[in-house]
Amino acid sequence: MMLGKSVPEYIFITVAIAALRLIAPLSMLYVAWMLLVPASTDPDPKWGLFYSCLRIYAPLEAAFFLCIYLPRRYHLQKTATHPRLSREERQALFTRCSSWHGSANYPSGWFFHSRNFHRKNVLEWLLWALFSTSMNAHREEWEDEIVGYLTTVENVLGQELPDGYNKDTPCMRLTLDPVPMLHRPLLWYLIIGVIDFVTCLRLYSLGFRHYGDKRMFQSFPPRPLTLFSRPSSIEGVSYWYLPHRSLTKSPILFLHGIGIGLFPYTSFLADLAVQHPDVGIIVPEFLSISSRITSPPLSRNATLDALRYILDAHSLARVVIAAHSYGTVITAQLFRCPDLATRVTATLLVDPIPFLLHLPDVAYNFVYRAPRTANEWLLWYFACRDPDVSRTISRHFFWTENILWKEDLQDKVVAVALCGQDQVVNAEEVRKYLTGEDEKKANWTGGRLEVLCYPELDHAMIFNVRRRWGRLVRVLDRFVRELN
Repeated sequence: MMLGKSVPEYIFITVAIAALRLIAPLSMLYVAWMLLVPASTDPDPKWGLFYSCLRIYAPLEAAFFLCIYLPRRYHLQKTATHPRLSREERQALFTRCSSWHGSANYPSGWFFHSRNFHRKNVLEWLLWALFSTSMNAHREEWEDEIVGYLTTVENVLGQELPDGYNKDTPCMRLTLDPVPMLHRPLLWYLIIGVIDFVTCLRLYSLGFRHYGDKRMFQSFPPRPLTLFSRPSSIEGVSYWYLPHRSLTKSPILFLHGIGIGLFPYTSFLADLAVQHPDVGIIVPEFLSISSRITSPPLSRNATLDALRYILDAHSLARVVIAAHSYGTVITAQLFRCPDLATRVTATLLVDPIPFLLHLPDVAYNFVYRAPRTANEWLLWYFACRDPDVSRTISRHFFWTENILWKEDLQDKVVAVALCGQDQVVNAEEVRKYLTGEDEKKANWTGGRLEVLCYPELDHAMIFNVRRRWGRLVRVLDRFVRELN
């Protein structure tokens, strides 16, 4: 659940974050005090149980920080394995990017102190963006090609780039820069475990079945209810499935976003299940973006193979996709897979990440921006600086694989839901790009594309209350009924 920008919310979230961040250092101080200052008297009986619990809990928190977080902090910095583009692919992509920069700062927004960058600053950015490498790996064989890109940048900016390199104006290089993260106390993961347990119970009560690895310790916190999971032959893949029984309607494939797993979506999924009891719903779990300690996310090809396996395992020839936030990235990848794309009858994209990824907004807002308001602090600590989420974004999120263009939606039935106050996506720029209009409308339709606008909402706020997601349910109701 996202917060607003009020002063009480700001005070609440900053105090909550400070309290969580203080748990580990205070625990280590208490352990040091216990070792250095032996107890001379027995504690007050009224506080005996509290001190007994503290003597157990504090060493656990200290050990969790020293033995788990610190080694993982080093391990998660492992170099990314980038996809490689051919010269033709790079040139076509850069030409496409340069043709749409709207009112955004492109490419200047990719640079800190954006108007002071020089020619080699732009070279550094191009080497990351198109060649997935750094200045040290610059090859002479790329020289002619890069000169062409630099000329295009100068044409976009309307000025010549000064020679040299301004060290005070580095660029954002998402998959080369260090992975930013902050420690979460053991207590936080225990809370996540309780939330996950409640979520599992809710989904089981709705008739969902869980498929996946029965090892409850494949991620942390443990998932005891996975002991009752049905087997999945795809290693590292788990999912929920509400059996599909309709012969006239399409099942739904729901792809969730970054956060605390499926808990924020359970009421939304319940509404879908109640409205169409005979419509199947498949919900893959992406544990690497679910506030857990777990293995890295699957590669693009492995993810698509997993989705193909899930659909085949349940004999689902066609599906309607409903995707939120990071789930829209998976959808963009799926659209480029011919055999899977043809199995999609319609798509609902909520808070879509892939559109205009060549602009700096998503990278800056999620990874580099310093928080100021309550909603930004909430996103920053609980999502952006989560170690596994940050590893996923900084080492496994490749914009060249994930970007989605309006032309990719041709011949597809697509509805896009945008939140006007989205702090991650530049929703207004995306709206103009998709609609081609400056005028804001609550509903816009052009051919098979529909754009729904929620001007007062922030990222993910659609799923906070039923009256907000009601429009989404109506869209999906139309998709599953009419498009077979």
